[in-house]
Amino acid sequence: MKALKLMTAALALVIGGQASAASNQEIITHVSYNVITATYVELAQATVSLKQAVDIFVQNPNEATLAQAQNAWRGARMPWEASEAFLFGPVDSLGIDPMLDTWPLNRLDLDAVLASGRTITPEMIRSLGTNLQGFHTIEYLLFGDGVHSNTKPISAFTAKQFEYLSSTAQVEMEHAAALAYAWTNRWNPEDASSPGYSAILAQPGWNNQFYTSEAAVLEELVKGMMAIADEVANGKIADPLGGDINSANMALVESPFSWNSLNDFTFNIRSIYSVYTGTYRTSQGPGVKALVERHDPQLAQQIEQHILGCMQLIQAIRPAGGGDFGQAIFTPDGRQRAQQAIQALNQLHAVLEQQVLPLVDK
Repeated sequence: MKALKLMTAALALVIGGQASAASNQEIITHVSYNVITATYVELAQATVSLKQAVDIFVQNPNEATLAQAQNAWRGARMPWEASEAFLFGPVDSLGIDPMLDTWPLNRLDLDAVLASGRTITPEMIRSLGTNLQGFHTIEYLLFGDGVHSNTKPISAFTAKQFEYLSSTAQVEMEHAAALAYAWTNRWNPEDASSPGYSAILAQPGWNNQFYTSEAAVLEELVKGMMAIADEVANGKIADPLGGDINSANMALVESPFSWNSLNDFTFNIRSIYSVYTGTYRTSQGPGVKALVERHDPQLAQQIEQHILGCMQLIQAIRPAGGGDFGQAIFTPDGRQRAQQAIQALNQLHAVLEQQVLPLVDK
């Protein structure tokens, strides 16, 4: 929580000096290259680090190398979750999203594969369903079942699990590399003349097959922010929460094994912040906020604070006695805090839909 407060304070300082006179084209260019493409390049780099850490663990399994592999998984998770306000373009058209991040994991079939005696290779992993590969397969193998703890003893790992870990990390790295390449070099792998999708998004016009106007790009960006606000509120949080404490369902929790759910959700909303403000790592705006500022500076600031408030409310769901979202949904106070986050996220969605989206055509 302390780390989040420092992060949000730093972000607010960075944004404080944003120019308000940026044009729509300046917003689009900056977000295309310095937010979206930069996020996917970081994701590709992080999955390389994950693959390296997994292989070091597999070759020399001990507590230290396991912790390094687990930290590398968390490190790769950040840019992926921080990309979910812009799940359009190649991540959708190339079908990469489900290959990277399908959940819930099919544990029954995974255990069957591990018990089958088959040699597990990257080629075999590529032939499996998306719910048997990707982030959450690696998570389950590295962290255990997540019920009472978010780690598992070295003695619990088997030779087949090591094979599965290394092969799945390899495939995950390949998918992330393909996604980054599609944004930086060629969005359509079957068309040698196609540019990177960053150029498609950044250069709207009548000769652009996807975006014939600046308004079309801005609409894509705003609807992307709306979509992830809705998904976190009414999918990722509300579905596992259920209607009452007796219907809470940990099997529906994203990232339950590592107890990383609340960080996932926070970085989902961080992706809204990045598109809205144009801030990513050391890169600064303009983002969609500059569009809102031209019409209503006070509203522009209120939305930024609302986004930061949502991130804080999500982190506040974490149980004081330890655990994460998967444990909080089974406690009355944790459920109450989750409902507060849902309400704030739905309010954010409404503001984006009713007060920001209409501005893209003005």
